[in-house]
Amino acid sequence: MADDKDTRAETYRESERKFRIHGLFSLPDLSGTGVVAAVEERGTHELTALYHDTGDLRLAREGITLRRREGGSDAGWHLKLPVNGVGSGVRDEVRLPLDAGGAGDVPQELRELVTAVTRSAPLVVVATLRTRRASRVLRTEDGRELAELTDDDVSVVDGDRVVVKFRELELEDVQARAGELDEVVARLLSAGAVPGEFTSKAVRALGPMASAPSDVPELPPVGPKDSAATLVRAYIAGQARKLRESDLGVRRDEEDSIHQMRVAARRLRSGLKVFRPLLDREWADALREELKWLAGELSAARDREVLRERLDEAVKHLPEHVEPLAARSLIDRHLGKEADDGREQALTAMRSERYVALHDALVDAVNALPTTEAAAQPCSRALPPLVAKAWKRLDRDVKGLRLDGHDDEWHEARKAAKQARYACEAVAPALGKPAKQLAKQIERVTEHLGEHMDASIAAQTLQGFAAGAHVGGRTGFALGLLYCDERAAVDLARHQFLELWPEVADPKHRRWLRPG
Repeated sequence: MADDKDTRAETYRESERKFRIHGLFSLPDLSGTGVVAAVEERGTHELTALYHDTGDLRLAREGITLRRREGGSDAGWHLKLPVNGVGSGVRDEVRLPLDAGGAGDVPQELRELVTAVTRSAPLVVVATLRTRRASRVLRTEDGRELAELTDDDVSVVDGDRVVVKFRELELEDVQARAGELDEVVARLLSAGAVPGEFTSKAVRALGPMASAPSDVPELPPVGPKDSAATLVRAYIAGQARKLRESDLGVRRDEEDSIHQMRVAARRLRSGLKVFRPLLDREWADALREELKWLAGELSAARDREVLRERLDEAVKHLPEHVEPLAARSLIDRHLGKEADDGREQALTAMRSERYVALHDALVDAVNALPTTEAAAQPCSRALPPLVAKAWKRLDRDVKGLRLDGHDDEWHEARKAAKQARYACEAVAPALGKPAKQLAKQIERVTEHLGEHMDASIAAQTLQGFAAGAHVGGRTGFALGLLYCDERAAVDLARHQFLELWPEVADPKHRRWLRPG
């Protein structure tokens, strides 16, 4: 069994171009091609790679490859993840040494990174490739390494039997500047190399099934005459893909990834509520509960991240005589630990069977959406009343707001505003400009309501810090000044919202919601 605590992974960004070549292809002399002054031979290596995937090739269908390779200078486990979409030729390669796991025993660190794609399916060896690789380095006159060019003679084997053979070139950018490899590419094409879409060796070896659509596919555009069910399916698929993409970012500790993941979960949950009349209610409500759970598990890390950034900025504006450094130290100590704890809470949730089941449910939703008869109506008829309902809730909540009201009332209005905005954005692909314009109007007020929430939470947190044990007078005074600033920000946000609301609520923005 692979070591569950292996943390030896290293990540490399690779940018490469692939070319198909026939068995008798003769590599042209590339010396003197553009800025290439010398071609350095690096010899020939024998490589054996075992590719791992699920039985239905979920990784390959997402443009992801996972292999254990012996031989060559970079033997080990390699997980290749597309950057900027499948086919861009740019990938992040996460590496672990060979001893991290034997054949068929994928290291946990790599298994976890692809959990959202593989879900509950086991990873097994799906292909064995033996490659005879001849490698060359292209250098400039001053010795700068531009690229590595490899000539691979590949055999796909089943035991001792060769099933398929093919040959390809890979031109991997090392230190080349923009355009410096263009003449090299032109020379290879003139010699008979055939470019095309970026296709990994594993995909070529595994055949057509490896090129099949993802189980959460990118769906075609939806128009006003299409059924509402088509729009709902496309919306769920789009947000499920964003949830899947941000999952990888969270596991790799990428900036803003937890925020993006929580937004995707919230948009999915909001969409299921808005589209409830078009969906099996019991099913939709159950899925909404799971999305609520996930958003809650992500909240601690995200909320503390936002709060820490806000208060760190606020401390910069304190006068020196109130000892801002002491206040900053206290804030960073408390919120830093809470943010770390929150991230661990999020990762624990993402390692759970419940989380895997949620992704399974989203895949099922995209491929077999349980709809009602109303979902068969065209988008132009079925969707406006659903947006109108979300607007009415927002309008009702806003009418109950008072300048001296409780923070919770304003937070509820923010939730209603976000749901109304999400509803407009969800239907915009089918209903177009009117929906987009109303979404932009609502976004104007959600910014003020978001500032209100952040300021009120900051004030409440500062009050708690000031009341803590062992807080000196000067530090407490600094916290008090920060508290006053945050409550002033709350009041300002309320005034700005109420001043702007009549413009946003102008009926002209909602004419498209009227029946007939």
